[in-house]
Order: sequence, then structure tokens, then C-alpha cells
Amino acid sequence: MWNGDTGDVTCDHYHRMDEDLDLLKKLGVGSYRFSVAWPRVQPDGKGPANQAGLDFYRRLVDGLLARNIEPR
Repeated sequence: MWNGDTGDVTCDHYHRMDEDLDLLKKLGVGSYRFSVAWPRVQPDGKGPANQAGLDFYRRLVDGLLARNIEPR
């Protein structure tokens, strides 16, 4: 730890998704490769899917497509 800083908060893509996608569009990115974080979709490793996790990926894909960025 330097200057009291920690790695507790990093990029926070979950809450800043629209800003991140706008930045990708501004940079002229044509495609965006991402992977699914299964703990977000199925936090307990079994049982029903977490609707909030599924909604996150739906918003991500819809946001990419709205900006003419190909999800991969």
C-alpha cells in the first residue's frame, strides 16, 4: 500500500458501463471481446441463474450493438 491506496476498487465497469462503451465508440473500436464471469451469473456455482448478472450481460451486448461495436 502506497499513499493509503489499495486495489479494492479498480475499473468498476459494472457501474460505468455506458461511459466505457462511449469511450470505445470514441476510440473507433469495431469489436469488443469479453468473457462471462460465471460468479456474476451463478454466484453459488449451482442452482438458478442470477437475473441481475444476466441483465448486466444483456445491457453490455445491447450497448455495444447500439454503438455499432461487434460483441465477441
